[in-house]
Amino acid sequence: MQKLVSVVIASYNHEKYISDAIHSVLNQTYQNLELIVMDDASTDHTVEILKKIKDKRLKKIYSKKNQGTVRTINQLIQLCHGDYLAVLGSDDIWYPEKLEKQVKCLEEKNVDACFSQADIIDENGEIYSDQDSFSEEIFHYENMSQGKRMRLFYEVGNHLCHPSSLVTRKVIEKIGLYNCSYRQLHDFEYWVRLINQFQLFILDEKLLGYRRLRNGNLSSSTNSINLIRHMNEHYHIIQMMFEIMDDQLFIEGFQDLFIHSNASTKNELFCEKFFLLLNLNLFGVHYYQIAFHMLFNCPNIEEIFDILEKKYHYSLNDFYQDTGKLCKLYPFSLVSDVDPELKGLIGRVNYLEEELTRIYSSKSWAITKPLRNFMGRMKK
Repeated sequence: MQKLVSVVIASYNHEKYISDAIHSVLNQTYQNLELIVMDDASTDHTVEILKKIKDKRLKKIYSKKNQGTVRTINQLIQLCHGDYLAVLGSDDIWYPEKLEKQVKCLEEKNVDACFSQADIIDENGEIYSDQDSFSEEIFHYENMSQGKRMRLFYEVGNHLCHPSSLVTRKVIEKIGLYNCSYRQLHDFEYWVRLINQFQLFILDEKLLGYRRLRNGNLSSSTNSINLIRHMNEHYHIIQMMFEIMDDQLFIEGFQDLFIHSNASTKNELFCEKFFLLLNLNLFGVHYYQIAFHMLFNCPNIEEIFDILEKKYHYSLNDFYQDTGKLCKLYPFSLVSDVDPELKGLIGRVNYLEEELTRIYSSKSWAITKPLRNFMGRMKK
């Protein structure tokens, strides 16, 4: 007998797409499934559309209070009874053989998570051409070991298509639910935890349509607030990844980047992680703070600095020099819709960096006069 697949959809204000999303699940060639949809207090006609769809495999829940996608998904997962679990966005669509091919993959390859490639579709369901702003290549990565997958997370970020995923119940039982503190990158944070303990497989087939609206960005809701939130979340996910990563996975995925390729002890691997994070550059900015966080919170810091000084020729004074660098966390030049007040603040911060760099490089007691003048201008 076929194992049961549980599918969940968190729905909010997608009256134009929700019916297609639901029917793309109900019309799967793999029929032994349950579909649980929760509407998160939509203000459009989504609820009326949901009430018209009838199928014995479909359960509908209507929330009176909007609580956000991630908390809704977590509640839905806890209602599931299946051996396998899949999450579908309420504006995405699956192709008919999606579940059948993925269940077969999980069972034959003995893995606990299966993903696939995806077509990127617009608001009308049309596939973006190669000339458009969107590219299917954002999800097109080959199968690799868990350590190499961590390396790819480090270098390019999330590259797994959330609505393409199918995981075993063992994954849910072992690593739990999504972290609702992440609004935009909750799936990325989940994949990091998953890869640290489980192997996955990516089918080299496009088994779904992943919707992105035509506004010239890789996200249908890209704006300055979401960009800043995206970077804050990414920052903490990378930090968490290096904290929880199994030592063997770290060696397997990153050894060719080690300063000392023979590093193997806990403390030596800690030092290698520190330098990798110190040199991490994403979105055009350095994430120094993650590396600083490691040393600031290291319980055996004296032992670590002994190794840093003797084996890596990196002294405590070198660290002090690095912590004196002004970190640019946000590449505001990438944001097109920053309001005038924020642009003014950005300009003043950039000026602050230039002025402090100039003053610092003067290495003179005359520093006091230009600093006083500068602070006076900043108060205006």
